Amino acid sequence: MKFKISLAQINPTLGNLEKNLSKHLEFTEKAILEDAKVVVFPELSISGYVLRDLTYDVSLPANSDFFKPLKEISKNIDIILGFVEKGEDKIIYNSAMYLSKGEIKLVYRKMFPPTHGMFEELRFFGKGTSYKSIKTDYGKLSVVICRDFFHPTLLSLAYLDNVDFVFAISNMPLRGLKGEKPQIQETVENASSLYTNFFGFFVVYVNRVGFDDGLGFYGGSFIQSPTGKKVIALRLFEEELLTGEIDTDDIYKKRTSFPLIKEEDKLTFEENLRRLIGGRND
Repeated sequence: MKFKISLAQINPTLGNLEKNLSKHLEFTEKAILEDAKVVVFPELSISGYVLRDLTYDVSLPANSDFFKPLKEISKNIDIILGFVEKGEDKIIYNSAMYLSKGEIKLVYRKMFPPTHGMFEELRFFGKGTSYKSIKTDYGKLSVVICRDFFHPTLLSLAYLDNVDFVFAISNMPLRGLKGEKPQIQETVENASSLYTNFFGFFVVYVNRVGFDDGLGFYGGSFIQSPTGKKVIALRLFEEELLTGEIDTDDIYKKRTSFPLIKEEDKLTFEENLRRLIGGRND
């Protein structure tokens, strides 16, 4: 199956929900004109990242009327976006939403919000606890958020769940400019190459650009096939929308030449994991 995915590498305005909503609708309209089946926005694309005391003010329940225009346009294209979720449990989360056919199909809460160095997410956000996946008319997918992508345990769940696509939405700050590209970009791309090669799914990575309160984001979004090929790669530091064509036969090609998923034994994996959790190493 061949279809198109658009990456919306945007620069959200910190704390301005209405302005960011307008930008989402604008970029989604462009993706529709390019005949994309899915358009993907970065982490916290509705609000911006360095929110601190603004966190509560921009939080929204997933069923908020604010999302009605996006639900309406999702009748023409699937949409993945990031927002500050006001949870029904009275906790605020850094969350992703998947919209399709006028409905919310998935809300995923970031499981590994970093809090060290320049990061302070656990001061303002709760931790998600649930891996999630959904089936669509183009394949099975899961969504992860930024730091989640660096946790192989979480990506291993997607692998064992036999997904076709992992969408990783991100606000990855720029750091490490010693070589031809930022060191953090190399880290992200190395992780993607590992996952696509061994797990045999597509990685769709969307990072933002611009600045929040002096913190800069480098962009560099991409789609990587299970065969290792970069389908598209966006520029550094530039706000843009780019569309790439996906061929899901790449999944079959990879899993035929490197059939790891056929060799897996989930029960043995579970037994060994329980043993480790129990502190046994016998």
